[in-house]
Amino acid sequence: MTAVRELRNDTPLPPRGRLVPGREALLAEAARGRRSRSLRTDWRLAAVGAAAAITLAAVLGTQVLGGEGQETLPGARSTYFLELGSAKDLLTDAADVVAAGPSVTARDGQWIYVKSGEVNLTDDSRPGTSETWMKYADPSMEDGKAGDDHSPREEYAFLKALPDDPKKVRAKARAFFYATDKSETRTEHEYRALTAVLSRAYAYDAEDLAKVYRALATIPGVRAAQVQDAAGRDAIAVYLRNEDPTANRDELLLDPGTYLYSGHRWVARSAGGEWKRGDAVISGVRLAVAVVDRKDERP
Repeated sequence: MTAVRELRNDTPLPPRGRLVPGREALLAEAARGRRSRSLRTDWRLAAVGAAAAITLAAVLGTQVLGGEGQETLPGARSTYFLELGSAKDLLTDAADVVAAGPSVTARDGQWIYVKSGEVNLTDDSRPGTSETWMKYADPSMEDGKAGDDHSPREEYAFLKALPDDPKKVRAKARAFFYATDKSETRTEHEYRALTAVLSRAYAYDAEDLAKVYRALATIPGVRAAQVQDAAGRDAIAVYLRNEDPTANRDELLLDPGTYLYSGHRWVARSAGGEWKRGDAVISGVRLAVAVVDRKDERP
């Protein structure tokens, strides 16, 4: 709490209206303190997280939007983050939230619209946004014709066929996104496969998608942190712990409200080239996703 208070203490306080949502979230989290799971019931952790979120909003909240109606992706190389420890309870909670949320349906002939952005310090390209349309049903991307890539329809069918047992979900994910690197451990393979499913789940039944979160929660060494993404939004970063403290970190970003996929980051854990330790060398964000009837149609 002291570190949060001292962070950018010269920054003017934001208007009261911007602090109200964070205060309400803090009070709501504290009220959950009577629940049984120990990580979720520690109101002190909730207080730190809420205070950090308020501070981030005050310090960085003006970087979200740019001119001409386009999201401006900040060029900042590092972001303040708060380590949350093991992601097991967080992902279990996320599964409950996702299961209670809406499902997304699509049919043959429709398209998946995705708006995304990326900051990449490894090349000279300027940060910006892009829009893509992909066929929901694309036979050229199904039945192994595109390696371990899959159409949104094939992803939907994969989710519909998942069992309830997290161990069996992990096995099916390994087969769906098979190993291509012989040095990859089984744990790394399962983590990569499950996070790939989450990032590509454009159409899904909510209960089926929740099974992926529950399976991810059972993988040893999965951790979480509170970060800010390249669009200036709060996010939960999920990553697989590496015993090498200098190993770079691949993070899956989740929206802290819906727990759905919101982007990814590749964070340097040691200095090298044009970046320093802690820099988000590659940071991608998903700004919008929708099912549309035609290519070039926007939601």
